[in-house]
This record gives sequence, C-alpha cells and structure tokens, in this order.
Amino acid sequence: MNTMKRFAVCLCLWGLFCSLPAWAVGSTPSLDDDDAMLDKVSVTVADPLKPINRVIHSFNDVVIDYVARPLYTGYSYVTPRFVRTGIGNAFHNALFPVRFVNNILQGKGKAAGVEMSRFVLNTTAGLGGLINVAENHKTIVPVSDEDLGQTFGVWGMGEGVYLVLPFFGPSTLRDTIGKVGDNFLDPLTYISPTGLSLGLKGGRTFNELDGVLDQYDNINRMAVEPYTAFRDAYVQHRRALIAK
Repeated sequence: MNTMKRFAVCLCLWGLFCSLPAWAVGSTPSLDDDDAMLDKVSVTVADPLKPINRVIHSFNDVVIDYVARPLYTGYSYVTPRFVRTGIGNAFHNALFPVRFVNNILQGKGKAAGVEMSRFVLNTTAGLGGLINVAENHKTIVPVSDEDLGQTFGVWGMGEGVYLVLPFFGPSTLRDTIGKVGDNFLDPLTYISPTGLSLGLKGGRTFNELDGVLDQYDNINRMAVEPYTAFRDAYVQHRRALIAK
C-alpha cells in the first residue's frame, strides 16, 4: 500500500470515529432553549426496533466516552478557541447549499435570500467563511439551519420509525433518508480521494463538540432512563424545528 492509500485509510478511520457525536450537533436541544417547553408534551414515536436501538445506543455511549471525549479534550487543549471558531465558521459557510436548497424546497424564499447574502458576505469579507461577518448584520427574516429531514416534515411526510444509528445516534427513518439526500448537496462529498472527504466531514463534526459533550452529560445526569430521554429530546426538537 503506497503512502497516499495509507493516508486515505487513516482519514477514513478518522472520519468514522469523529462523526460519532454528529447527532448532537444542531440536533439535540439545549436545556435553555425555548424547545424545553415541549418537555411538558408527551412524545409518541414508533420504536419497534427498541432492543436493537438500545444496543446501538450503548455502543455509541462507549465510543463517546472512550474515543471522542479523550480526543477532543486533547484537541481543545492544544487548539485555541479562536482557531476552532474560525474552522467551524468555514465549515458552516461551506454547507450553504444544504441550507439554501432546503429553504427553497420549503417555500422560504426570503430565508433563502438571507442565506445567499450571508454566504456571499462571509465568503468575501469573511476570508472564505473563517470570519462570520454576517453574524453582526441583522436581517428582517430570522433563519435557522434547514435540512432535508425538516423539508420532508414540512411536506407532511411522517417520521417513520425511530432509529439509533451507529456513530450518528438518534434519528428517524425520515431524517435518515434526509441525511442521504443532504449528502449530495454537501461540497465535501465531492472531494477526492474518498478518504480525504470522510476525514474532512469527521473533522467538521469533531471541531463542533465544544459544549456538546457537556450537554450530553447533562441529559445523562438528569435522566432516569437515558435511552428514553435522548429519544424524546431528539424527537421533540425535530418537531419544533419543523413547526417554525
């Protein structure tokens, strides 16, 4: 195996492990969010695969505690916060096609226009997105990150069964299909070789873990039954996003 192939294999493994907590980034609600009001609402979601889901949930717990957490602790120690913020801004800027297209598909023309304006401003004045220049520019239309799972929900598609995906965590059948569709809009998908593409995607998720692990610990600590708590929090939050 030549050097390039070894490098690609290493990046594939990096992307696989780093993508583990992807369920938490932008999907799990903060305990301080307005969505916390939904805690008063009973959550009903089809969970016929509960025995399998529980096994995968436990597997993900182990990888978070013994792989993701130690790696991120070392990463945050040697990487200044402003560097991590800049990297996160650039990755978020690059995901513009996902947000823009899904705004269009949901009929949110003004929000799509705001996304376009922010992308142009951050790409030019923000040095390719490293600096979130648009953050300080107020817009008439409030926008939130949109994805294909939310678009399907707006279109009236049901959630389907609840799923816990290895390395990716809580999802539903609808959101899982949406993730596949969004993957085709993600510019990183088209980077070659595949190992580099997966490595960058894993690095994107890994870089966003600041605060996510604390939130993960808070839910685990407060929950009598963690599996149910994560399932209900995920479903409530996704429903709240679709209802906006």
